[in-house]
Amino acid sequence: MLFTLGLVMGISLLVAIMIVNIIVTLASSNEGYGIYIPIAVVFVAGIIMVTISSFAKIEMIGLGFGGWGTASLFAAAVGGIVTSLVETYRHA
Repeated sequence: MLFTLGLVMGISLLVAIMIVNIIVTLASSNEGYGIYIPIAVVFVAGIIMVTISSFAKIEMIGLGFGGWGTASLFAAAVGGIVTSLVETYRHA
């Protein structure tokens, strides 16, 4: 049950990252690294949540901070891979 909830939250964060990346890509020029900022924010938030979960037991929407942190790190990793591939083909 909790694994499914964590997976759903990770996929939801991934979809949000992809939507923000589309908007940033359309609004920016071909140069720069602004498209990677949403991924970095979600990654840092995931690291902070995993760190907090080792000190205190905090739950949001039935999922602890460790689950939220893991979901954020999953979304940041997959989002980074997809964004890198899109940027590679966009500049080719």
